[in-house]
Amino acid sequence: MQHNEEYVLRVLEDGGLVTRHQTDSARSRLNGELGVVDVLIEDGILSDAEVSRTLAAQAHMDWIDISSMVIPPQVISQIRGEDARRFKVIPVSFGETGLVVAVGNPLDIDTMDSLSFLLQRELELVCTSPKKIREALIKYYGTADEAADVLQKKIGEDIDLGLEFGEGAEAAAVDEADAPIVRLVSMLLIEAHRAGASDIHLEPLDKKFRVRFRIDGVLQEMQAPPKRLQSAILSRLKIMTGSMSIA
Repeated sequence: MQHNEEYVLRVLEDGGLVTRHQTDSARSRLNGELGVVDVLIEDGILSDAEVSRTLAAQAHMDWIDISSMVIPPQVISQIRGEDARRFKVIPVSFGETGLVVAVGNPLDIDTMDSLSFLLQRELELVCTSPKKIREALIKYYGTADEAADVLQKKIGEDIDLGLEFGEGAEAAAVDEADAPIVRLVSMLLIEAHRAGASDIHLEPLDKKFRVRFRIDGVLQEMQAPPKRLQSAILSRLKIMTGSMSIA
């Protein structure tokens, strides 16, 4: 976070999150790649969530934890993946006056103005940490492989995503070409568990393969896998259960 860094450091010092001695020490160890705030985060003196919360308060902007949210696909589709990555933003909901968009740097007003101009619509800005923005970009706009990797890191390296196979029927049924499907199904199940879903609805429609989670008794539509993967996903589920009919 090198944008307006001296101002950011003053805000952090005024907020009591860091001392002048700590910032001077971090500044003396700059190597040209990281900024002072980055060094302080790397040293464990600050977290990026603490920094973004402080800056959000300074900018009179609400701070939210987007990692605890399940953002509907109709909201995600409001911003193209390439634009979300370019501006480092995540659409999170429809607000009263415009699209609610989470940003990692509430001080970068020029970028937000550019995004609003590009979309030709009013935006309601909220703040989250840059790390959570990066994770959400992969989760909602990335590949199945990237999303599964993020979920595994968040839940724990000891969680089996079904990527390693021993001998037996399953080993014969899954080869290297199937790995993306394995990751996609594992990601789906883990995300359902994380969201507290009581059940998962996989609905093969004429033109799409709809996925819905029942959360607190309400069916919520999720990001739909490509229709062309429908048969492979259902086959993978049959393999995992051993006896389920996919007729």
